[in-house]
Amino acid sequence: MNLALRDHKIFQLKSEVENRKRMLCAKRQQLKSTARENVLLNDVLADYEKYNNHIISQKNKQIAYFQTLNQYIDNITNDLQMTDTKLKESKYEQREILKEISFLKKEIDDLVKTTEP
Repeated sequence: MNLALRDHKIFQLKSEVENRKRMLCAKRQQLKSTARENVLLNDVLADYEKYNNHIISQKNKQIAYFQTLNQYIDNITNDLQMTDTKLKESKYEQREILKEISFLKKEIDDLVKTTEP
């Protein structure tokens, strides 16, 4: 299945899910209205509300987990940036040390040349 067909199918499925959500919301409102008139539907409405609250609770937990995961990723990113900064500083210091070594070697060479007959 090529990507265009797959994307089109995903779009259709998302659209269908949204349509069903709207339909369920409308049915819920209708059930609330009808339950006021028919006492027997109160149990059905209570069960539906309990189920709906459970779904909301699950979604809130998912949000909390994703927020925790996002914070964890931020922390890792900050640590990596700090590590990258420390690495750059270390490389700079290493270059400075190598320059100093080179300078000292040159001085030694100069000293050796001036002491040779």
